[in-house]
Amino acid sequence: MKNFLVLGGDLRQLYLAEKLKKNGANTEVYFYTNSDFSLKNAIENSDIIICPVPFTKDKENIFSAQNLDDLNIEDFLSYINSRHTVFGGIIPQNIKSELQKMNVMYFDFMDMEEVSIKNAVATAEGTIAEAIRLSTKNLHNSKCLVFGYGRCGKVIAQKFKALDAHITVAGRNDKKLATAFSLGLETVNIKDVEGIISEFDLIINTVPELIIKKDFIDLMKKDVVIIDISSTPGGVDFKYCKSLGINANLCLGLPGKFSPEASADILFHAVISCL
Repeated sequence: MKNFLVLGGDLRQLYLAEKLKKNGANTEVYFYTNSDFSLKNAIENSDIIICPVPFTKDKENIFSAQNLDDLNIEDFLSYINSRHTVFGGIIPQNIKSELQKMNVMYFDFMDMEEVSIKNAVATAEGTIAEAIRLSTKNLHNSKCLVFGYGRCGKVIAQKFKALDAHITVAGRNDKKLATAFSLGLETVNIKDVEGIISEFDLIINTVPELIIKKDFIDLMKKDVVIIDISSTPGGVDFKYCKSLGINANLCLGLPGKFSPEASADILFHAVISCL
């Protein structure tokens, strides 16, 4: 029987470990501070190592919501070998390259289409929760601009539309914008956003690049709410927003925050399907 090691992360990791145990897997979990824990020993005693989503936030340590101080990536790489199988989400390319050099089999959850699509649902629901929490207005009848129409942008736009918000999708890809239009959404090319950005109560960014800059921010409503779900450091000039008193928020890890159990179930089935 294979031995599992679940490292760091957020509540998704705890639910995932619980699911593995219920299904009879020998599973060790390192989530809370434990003075008796040894990363080296734990890896030596494991076959399958499940790292979090995201794998890292600072590029030096495996991500841990509890800020565990002994999950250094260099140490991690020095302890594993070709008999291990590694799972994680958004694994940096340099880490993937190192794993390949060592002939370590690895799977990136976010490279799995079925995981990404299902994860987008949890992300969209989390975005709705954040929008309700951060705004003083109803979503019903509000005007919402969504930057990007990839997996997350598509589901976010549809979920907000279902709550009777007026949705406009901003993007560069004409084919994706045509798809959004066919589903009853307003669309605009990003190069033309300046002319309408002052109309919106809520702006959601899903594009992992700096896209909401000073020229856009200067034209926004002063009471606009901005929610950025893209990868760190986000796609918004947060410093400039703060200087103007604009409510801009980088909201990461929404599945782990709002639906950790359902998200863990997605990861569990992904792990099982790969083994």
